[in-house]
Amino acid sequence: MSVKTGFLLVDSSAWIDVLRNQASTPLRKAVEIALHEQRAAMTEPVWLELYRGVKGKRELEQLQELRELCHWLTFDEGCWQTASEISRKCRERGVAVPLGDVLIFACSQRHSAELLEADKHFEMIQKCML
Repeated sequence: MSVKTGFLLVDSSAWIDVLRNQASTPLRKAVEIALHEQRAAMTEPVWLELYRGVKGKRELEQLQELRELCHWLTFDEGCWQTASEISRKCRERGVAVPLGDVLIFACSQRHSAELLEADKHFEMIQKCML
């Protein structure tokens, strides 16, 4: 049983839905509360996914502001080790998930942060870990 840090690692799928005003009310509220309580977190793989999709100066400025509002969960050696184990377990079970999702899931596990996402792949990863 891992002890949660109180941080909420917001996946790019959740950020995108919220920023495009396509998020469900519970998802939007969860992000708003995490930002208000200064519990929202980001990591390199999420940043990369969001940054590569930026369209124009306004979106880049908005993304920079989000980054400044979030705690940064560094993708360290422990994250790489966890990601390797997750990736192997998923492959052994015949489950194909995007590498980015494996990395983000691993980071949440490594830093004991709750993961907020809107992507079916995380449920698939979770099942592989049982």
